[in-house]
Amino acid sequence: MLQTKGLTKIYRTKVAIDHIDLEVQKGDVFGLIGPKEAGKTTFFNIITGFSRPTSGTFTIMNATSLKKVRHQIGVLPEYTDLYEGLTAIEHVAYLSKITGSRQKTSYYEELLEFVGLRPYQHEKIGAFTSGMKKRLGMAQAIAHQPEFILLDEPFADIDSDSIMHIQQVIQALKYEGKTVLLTADSPRFTRSICTKAVFISKGKLVPPSTHPLEKTLTSSNIRVTFKHAWIDDEVKPVLTQYLQSVGTDLVISDDETSLLIHSEARIPAIIRAFVKCKVDLYRVMAQDDVISS
Repeated sequence: MLQTKGLTKIYRTKVAIDHIDLEVQKGDVFGLIGPKEAGKTTFFNIITGFSRPTSGTFTIMNATSLKKVRHQIGVLPEYTDLYEGLTAIEHVAYLSKITGSRQKTSYYEELLEFVGLRPYQHEKIGAFTSGMKKRLGMAQAIAHQPEFILLDEPFADIDSDSIMHIQQVIQALKYEGKTVLLTADSPRFTRSICTKAVFISKGKLVPPSTHPLEKTLTSSNIRVTFKHAWIDDEVKPVLTQYLQSVGTDLVISDDETSLLIHSEARIPAIIRAFVKCKVDLYRVMAQDDVISS
């Protein structure tokens, strides 16, 4: 689906990406993981046609020209321009019309249901949270049913509810046989959905064992336990999927949930996820649990 050879981009004296070789195969959910300024967005902009490489080549869906395959590709840039005076359903319908892929209203309703926005389909986008806007951008990216979906920072700066919805969408796309390439600052939200991942630092691909993010993730864990009320069967799968994405060794019972996490900084987000799912929390306990690398 995507192959790059020696892909390099230099801005004056700064090397943004340096001889990137990678291959994304059909059916992959492929993660390009690295901190800000690592070169992820530069790479993304090149393969989506917003920038030209200084050197190196790439093919996408066996084509050297994006024009030949653009209708088979869906793109979610990090910052999505939305018409905030329109409602959600008006927005996807309008953009589908101008891109020549107009559908029936029922299709757009199903699409918004897919990304968790059906209850808000008649609300103005200007009142949406950043997470809801990201989900709408996701709907826009897949409205024409592309085979290859490119997502730049889909989990950046959004709420836990939107993170769960986007993870579910990506999982569903994977089950449908679609191919997904996504970028992310860290593996915390991608571990449960990516079939493959590479790490990038200072414009170069690096082995996971030497990447600072991965080294931090494998050094130690914290066992955190939540005492809570009964979890409704309707929200339990959503909550379970989210917890699996932020931790490991998950154990859920009627009144207690425990898992291993890599930083106490994740606890507030997990609490918010319980609240979003309308599960009352009674107590939170955390204990260091050092593991071997």
